[in-house]
Amino acid sequence: MPTREQTMADAVRLFANADYPTGMNVSSAWLGIYQALLWYEPVNWLDFDYLPHIIDADKLRPSSSNKKKSWSKPGAWQLRASKVNNYLASVLGCAPDHLLVKTDLLMRLPNYVGMQRQNTLGIAFIGLVKHVLDRFGSKDVLYKTEVDAGAVFPGITFLGRSSTPRIDLLVERDGVPRTVISAKWSLRHDRMSDLTNECPVYKAAYERVFRGLKRDRMSYYVITNEFDPSRLNKILDDTCVDGVIHIHKPMVVEVCELDGRLGRLIDLKDFINYTLSW
Repeated sequence: MPTREQTMADAVRLFANADYPTGMNVSSAWLGIYQALLWYEPVNWLDFDYLPHIIDADKLRPSSSNKKKSWSKPGAWQLRASKVNNYLASVLGCAPDHLLVKTDLLMRLPNYVGMQRQNTLGIAFIGLVKHVLDRFGSKDVLYKTEVDAGAVFPGITFLGRSSTPRIDLLVERDGVPRTVISAKWSLRHDRMSDLTNECPVYKAAYERVFRGLKRDRMSYYVITNEFDPSRLNKILDDTCVDGVIHIHKPMVVEVCELDGRLGRLIDLKDFINYTLSW
């Protein structure tokens, strides 16, 4: 079984060798992440054979025989996933049905076949976000993955968390934490409170441990590929969270036409450019 370090390294290698029709740059980085991690769900219903997993599978295909009886026309999320599929094919310059072999590259590697997808993708996603920030973001800060929170904020008790809580991505400048980034490929409905709970804890810990420094406050961001508006809005509405970054915001607000309050999302490209001011 690949280690966490190996999983991150394999994801970065796939990202580096992915297809970038306009070249690899800050604007196309999302495309490499999608090729490495995005997967397709078998649907086999209403003329849809496979659809990209942008939402829970039961919104892309009937979950039972009874559901099939009532599911007589394409659902809203099937149509959105189909648009995402066509958009990706257009960007990559390939036929829509060819995307099956151009995506999910990590989990199709021999060492990963048959492995549980969720944890593996979570680890790989953290590694890819760090790699993209290292390559295109500010060079005046240090990006660290899966950092022991107790080592950063000694003496702080993280109520309700594990005995050894870890920070997905920590941004440091001159040895001082400047930003905590929670990297989640998707936002599980049963884990939403983890994000809303940890943000104030980390910020309060920063104020207590580093209050003697004449510096701006520490910021907290969430980066994700979530498409579900209700889950995204819950984080967007949290006044503690400084921003929610989407791997490719246009896919949500333009391709899927889920604008409105989701217009508040930050595109990965814009966030990377923002780091240049850190």
